[in-house]
Amino acid sequence: MTALAPLMLPAASAAAQTQNEIAFDIPAGRLGAALSTLSKQANVTVVGQSRDLSKIRTPAVRGRYTSVHALHLLLRNTSYFARRINPRTFRIEKRLAPPRPDSPAQRKRTPLPLASPRPAPPELIIVSATKRNLRLQDYPGAAQSISLNGLTAGQLGDGLDQLLSKIPVTSGTALGTGRNKLFIRGIADSSFNGPTQSTIGIYLGEQRLIYSASNPDLRLYDMDSIELLEGPQGTLYGAGAIGGVIRMTPNVPRFDETAAAIWTSGMITGGGSPSYDVAAMANLPLTESEAVRGLIYKGQSGGYIDDRLRNLQDINRTRVDGGRLAFRSEFSPDWTLDITGFGQMTEARDGQYVDAKLSGLTQETPVGQRFDSEILGLNLVVNGVVGDVRILSTTGLIDHQLQTRFDATVLAGPGSNQLYDETRKIKLFDHETRVSRENGSGLSWLVGASALVHEDDIEQQLVNLDGQNPPPLVNIVYKVHEYALFGEASYPLQPGFSATLGGRLTYTNGEASRTFGASIPVEPDTDSLRFLPVAGLSLRLSDEVSTYLRYQHGFRSGGITVERTDQGDPQIARFNADRVRSIEAGMKGNLNSDRPIELKLAGFYLKWKDIQADLIEPSGFAITRNIGDAEIFGLTMQSATALTPELQLRNSFFLNHSKIMRSTPNVAAISSMLPNIAPFGARLALQYTHPLANGSHLVGTAGLDYSGRSVLDIGPTEQVRQGNFASADLSLVWQNPSWQVGLEANNITDTRGNRFSFGNPFTIRRESQQVPLRPFSVRISAKLEL
Repeated sequence: MTALAPLMLPAASAAAQTQNEIAFDIPAGRLGAALSTLSKQANVTVVGQSRDLSKIRTPAVRGRYTSVHALHLLLRNTSYFARRINPRTFRIEKRLAPPRPDSPAQRKRTPLPLASPRPAPPELIIVSATKRNLRLQDYPGAAQSISLNGLTAGQLGDGLDQLLSKIPVTSGTALGTGRNKLFIRGIADSSFNGPTQSTIGIYLGEQRLIYSASNPDLRLYDMDSIELLEGPQGTLYGAGAIGGVIRMTPNVPRFDETAAAIWTSGMITGGGSPSYDVAAMANLPLTESEAVRGLIYKGQSGGYIDDRLRNLQDINRTRVDGGRLAFRSEFSPDWTLDITGFGQMTEARDGQYVDAKLSGLTQETPVGQRFDSEILGLNLVVNGVVGDVRILSTTGLIDHQLQTRFDATVLAGPGSNQLYDETRKIKLFDHETRVSRENGSGLSWLVGASALVHEDDIEQQLVNLDGQNPPPLVNIVYKVHEYALFGEASYPLQPGFSATLGGRLTYTNGEASRTFGASIPVEPDTDSLRFLPVAGLSLRLSDEVSTYLRYQHGFRSGGITVERTDQGDPQIARFNADRVRSIEAGMKGNLNSDRPIELKLAGFYLKWKDIQADLIEPSGFAITRNIGDAEIFGLTMQSATALTPELQLRNSFFLNHSKIMRSTPNVAAISSMLPNIAPFGARLALQYTHPLANGSHLVGTAGLDYSGRSVLDIGPTEQVRQGNFASADLSLVWQNPSWQVGLEANNITDTRGNRFSFGNPFTIRRESQQVPLRPFSVRISAKLEL
């Protein structure tokens, strides 16, 4: 929860005295002097100042803010917070727990129903993923921010995929770590991997991680939060992001303390091999304005699937190794430089699907089907203030390699085993510079420019295990250039009622070359110029409740794909850009001041034209086509109710109705539903928090998840269904700000379920493939901060 949560007034009339926005002009400098300046300008008293405050540098604060907001801006990324003593008096106190990372403003998070301390009442809610630091009440859209501070070491080591599986509005495929697609709001193109652009944007801080690749599934150690923007985000994020944006915020280097942390966990799975995770972090100040922060981690997810043909057990073991190194410099009072490098390597020994026709969790394949991925990233961010205008410039580089192997023996002659190998080498350059100004009582605006270059080098090859290997089937290099100008502005039409307008002008160029021997350019290049508007209204019904209306566009770039002639020879085919238009309405806030009921509700309608989808040919090879048009209706809800001071009930659900309105002549659409999206999903959790005398507390959580039934594909494999299962989990965590010990039990009913009805494209029509839930597992986790 926000560091400003203790600043609660006893009565609304008293609160009003310091809730009015005033003009602050506090220069950058030492924190002690800055607090004195704030005290004079706001006519409030600030007490309890330590001598150590004179050693801490703070950025300038200029603009119209409440006293609470201005105090937060001064104290962010320090070891201190402000506690309200009376309507016009604040005491500066030392935090017991590490602070949130530096961000434009502190954000109130919506905790997952996992182990976390009992939340305090909200005071300030900021949505930083909007790139404008809008308060949640004023943001005309659905957003949530999930704090990671209460998660156990094991939950952090599970990665992004597993965490999002606890949020009904998000879903995805289940091929395995590092190779899954993620979807938001049921905006799902297909269940298979191919060259289409992702339907969501995934970011590490300011850095874009993917363009057309699957989710790299980064581990979540030493990260502060995950922000989720629902629905198309084309105006601010460009091509892709038609379903939404996921932004992971890592902790930044701190100048004021030397610190370290260790995470570790171990897990046993019924009928499977053990799992473990270990990670370590160190923060080292170099000078009073420079610091570095490093993280390393290693983990193994034990297998639980056997191969009866090869007489092997627990074949689906996965190993993940990675790390992150960040440097921060405050090279002038109002400016910071951040340089971050990261990497993660994933090695999956075999597929994680079973043949439902066989007994137990087993499959029968003549050869192993391993998967390897490696992602490396480098990001540079310059962030500063000139007057009351903020300038941010970010440049990122990604090198992402994926190697996939499938058993393709069905394509070989009698008595011969054959593999299908695919290698993708992806390079991504992304730059953005934006300028913004926030004015709580007037016009707030953002303008920016961006450039992106994405290169995807794909090689496909059949390998005969008898040594008679033909040349590569296909080698294609596809490159996309994207340049954009964008802007967005909000203006209060009257107190509590504001309007937002914006747009993005995007130019996209795509070029390709193929190598089936000699290198041959594929003509013609594709060029497009698009405008993506956004419009919204936000109405604050009270200090705690607001409603909104939002209209937004999005699109994905077109590209090329490889199809086969009747003789099996590869040939190049193009697929066109697709586009979405969405309108939504919602409300959010606390409905009851005596026993708060936190509620977020959103309904939306989306039209999707010329849908791009990765499909599977009868031979087993992947192709990409535009399959037609669709519409989606949806309703999302999240709520949290304090049943008692120590007992909290949290629940969330997602209702979805999708329908294919038109199918193209070259696609045999059988299902009228979009693939991989269930009409209904929900999570219900009960959390009990009990404080102990030594300053620690116990948190017990019981959770129940339900995933509805969905279809794998709209085509001939439509009859393959998946989902329609429930699973339950329990956890008990004992923690204080310096350490944590946790005990978790997952899938306590040992439900088999069927998460995903796909594992091998060449045998999907011959086998009943299923990806089961991990069997009943027990995990012990520990964390220590030094």
